[in-house]
Amino acid sequence: MAKQHYWGMVDDVIRQSDVVLEVLDARLIDETRNAEIEKRIEKADKKLIHVVNKIDLIDKDSIKEKLKELSNPVFVSSKERLGTTILKNKIMEVGRKDIVTVGVVGYPNTGKSSVINALAGSNKARASPTSGFTKGIQKVKAGSRITLLDTPGVIPIDDQDIVRHALIGSKNAQNIKDPDLVAIELIRLLKGKVEKHYGVEPNDDPEISLEKIAVKMNRLKKGGVPDVDNISKTIIMDWQRGRI
Repeated sequence: MAKQHYWGMVDDVIRQSDVVLEVLDARLIDETRNAEIEKRIEKADKKLIHVVNKIDLIDKDSIKEKLKELSNPVFVSSKERLGTTILKNKIMEVGRKDIVTVGVVGYPNTGKSSVINALAGSNKARASPTSGFTKGIQKVKAGSRITLLDTPGVIPIDDQDIVRHALIGSKNAQNIKDPDLVAIELIRLLKGKVEKHYGVEPNDDPEISLEKIAVKMNRLKKGGVPDVDNISKTIIMDWQRGRI
């Protein structure tokens, strides 16, 4: 689908909505905020709620300061069904209407469809860990007072940072040209959590940590050389699927 069509779809959803939810990944709040979408929401004079998803994967205290930068932030875990009632109450509070239409936007793989399913109480919006799974706008009822509009994830037109796309899950691990660069950045950002997940000791050099993980997981080339590309793709997939 052409980027122009994505943006046209998002603008249409914003226009139809009383409130817009931007779903963020709690592990990478800044990286999963979409400045272009937020500008369009502000220009349309619509209310914004930042839904901080995957909260079960982090320590809430670690992002307290970050919340001050967000609009009406709400913690949720669509996987654990946490925060759903609080989010519904926030939607009604911000929407200030008896019946509220809510657009759901953001990057691929932040959990938009899963948040919709949690709000609706059933699997009405399809969900998949593969980016780009949702192909068009879907309308879902969440009780008698809330109607949700789901859109495909949108990548800003001027955002060409391949490493960033991989980290936020908008680019599948198998399609990344240099997966080792992404894995190294993940290891650097998470400060020991990747190594802990795979059962190796952290190292000040992320490249050494990556090689140690490859050896631990038996991802080796001929001669016992660590297969860093192979293990990097595994790390990225585990990250994107919420295992790390």
